[in-house]
Amino acid sequence: MTRFRQASDRLVDADTAVRRAEADRLAAVAAMIDTYPAPTPMVDSPAAERVVSAGAEGAGAVGEFVALEVGALLGLSEPAAWSLVHDVANLRARHPHLWSAVAELRVKAWQARKVALAAEELSAEAARWVDAELAELWGVVAWPRIRRRLAGLIVRADADLARRKAEIARRDRFVSIRHLGDSTSVLTARMDTAAALTLEASLDMIVDQMILEGAQDRLPVLRARALEMLATPPLPDAAAPNPSPGLPLADVVVHIAAESLETGTGVARVTARGGDVGPVLLDQLAHLLGHHRIRVLPVTDLDHTVAYRRSTPGSPAPPGQTRISNLGPLGRREHRAKTAGIWTLSQPEPGVYEWTNRAGRRWRVSRGRTIGPRPNRRIDVIFG
Repeated sequence: MTRFRQASDRLVDADTAVRRAEADRLAAVAAMIDTYPAPTPMVDSPAAERVVSAGAEGAGAVGEFVALEVGALLGLSEPAAWSLVHDVANLRARHPHLWSAVAELRVKAWQARKVALAAEELSAEAARWVDAELAELWGVVAWPRIRRRLAGLIVRADADLARRKAEIARRDRFVSIRHLGDSTSVLTARMDTAAALTLEASLDMIVDQMILEGAQDRLPVLRARALEMLATPPLPDAAAPNPSPGLPLADVVVHIAAESLETGTGVARVTARGGDVGPVLLDQLAHLLGHHRIRVLPVTDLDHTVAYRRSTPGSPAPPGQTRISNLGPLGRREHRAKTAGIWTLSQPEPGVYEWTNRAGRRWRVSRGRTIGPRPNRRIDVIFG
């Protein structure tokens, strides 16, 4: 029992350490926002760094390239880094009670960020009201209950905003299909609630009939099969008195390498309008395409509109042509930071790029891999 108690204590200590580290992470980002150098105006330069909002109303402002610094240090994409910066700025300025609860380890950092994100469209005053209403719940009420309470408080804080969001949601209805590459796909949709309830009832009716006919699969599988039945009606029968309407056309592209045909056990790459279906074994193509009418169309590869010119005696190639040795991955924001001189870039050899930020830290990018600076000292950060 003593060893079990020791293991239990170790688990509690580890969880506390994780919470402290995550809280310190938020505090460190707040310190970076406070200490980030103010942008220096560059006359008539599209690369000039701009001052932008650090978050929602009342969260202050910061230089736009701060997200590049945060993202590089934490290995985050620029959108993810901006999300972190916004959440921290909003928490500190618009949710002071919650910010203190994070520092006191009464709430996890990710939960605090969820609250800040949910309330970001509220005014600063309304956000602080929501924060005050939740102040006594942190550390004593379970997160699912707080989340439900939060949703209601946000509606109460600004009923007009809630109505506008509902109208926007109705305008933003969509259906999205994402292929997983394992012969299944994920369908996500936003639709009118009344229609969704009708669809759910239709699925349940089909499932009930399948169970009566002896189906043994789990209920989630049966519901998926029911949706598949709704999506794939019977093939049209021209001989029937009232033939079914023709099935819709689906554009599918199958890429098969020559060596795959030679071995018979290769992999094809299948793409569709909804995205990359993924790698498919050749013997699985029959299942994917066998029940469909197929039309084969010729395709061709496109070449440069202006051909690459090599140097020949008496006819040198024009300078600055795009070529393998001077190509590199570079986003628009990173290009502006480089042009503004806030970040520097060198290319010691073809395909290798070294980035240096304003603090002197370096990242080496080569063939899709990034090697960044390793921590060399501990930094103690306190909440302010």
